Formats: sequence, C-alpha cells, structure tokens
Amino acid sequence: MLRPRELFRKLLQIDDTPERIALAFSIGVFLGYSPFLGLHTLGAIGVAFLLGLNRVAMLLGAWTNAPWWIVPYYTFATWIGMWVMRVQIDGTVLKEIFRAGKDQGFIGSDFWSRVASQWGLLASFLVGSLILAALFSLAAYPLSLKLTRMYHSRRK
Repeated sequence: MLRPRELFRKLLQIDDTPERIALAFSIGVFLGYSPFLGLHTLGAIGVAFLLGLNRVAMLLGAWTNAPWWIVPYYTFATWIGMWVMRVQIDGTVLKEIFRAGKDQGFIGSDFWSRVASQWGLLASFLVGSLILAALFSLAAYPLSLKLTRMYHSRRK
C-alpha cells in the first residue's frame, strides 16, 4: 500500500493536464470509498477506460482507502446512513453480525448474509458509503487540482 506522500508524488508525476489528473483522482476516490467492496480496482480501471481518463490517477484515488481503514470507515459510513435514513437496529443483532465478521471474516458469506437479512442495515451501509464517498471525492478534486497545478507551474 502506498503511503500518502508516495501517493501524491506519483500523482504529481503523471503526464496529463492538472484538470484531467484531478478529475481522474477524484473519481477514483469516489470509487475507493464506495460501498462496492472488492471492486474498487476493477471499477477504477473500467471507468478510466470508459471516460478516457488517466488510469494511474484513477487507481491512485481508488487506493486511498487502505485495508486498515476499511472497517472503521464502513462502520462510520453505516452509522451515517442509519442517521440519514432514520434506521434503528437492535444492539444484539449488531453484536451478532459484528461477531460473525470477527470470527469468520468481514468478507465472508456468513457475515454478508446476516447483513443482507437486515435491509435497514444494508441500505444504511449503501447510503452512508455513497454520501461519504461523494464528500471525499468533492474534496479530492480541488485539493489534487491545486497540488498538480502548483507542481506543474514549478516544473516549468
């Protein structure tokens, strides 16, 4: 996994316009924080090809969501979704689902079948993840644009 400094160094060295780099990076960030676990890299490559954007910038954006950050991020995203949708889940059900994730893995079928049995929880996961992914993506565009413009102006 790339450290933030290495990620931005690679992003700045891409040979494209700052606007296109920032756009590809921000879409990659959206995909990286989206609820489509396991499909971030494939999604980034596919969207980059479909939109004709830089694949490296798109992948760097998608890879900002590191493995050690996934569980806290998606837990918080689900909480945001529950708050937005006014969903309430019994605490014992949540403990049972979390225990299944800890014991058998958060990617395992037992964990996801338990999550899917709680439609409010699954919908909250989707809504909260999409909200935060959109916010991160909207923040990533102007930040990456400013960084790439500064870097390109200094290089000239």
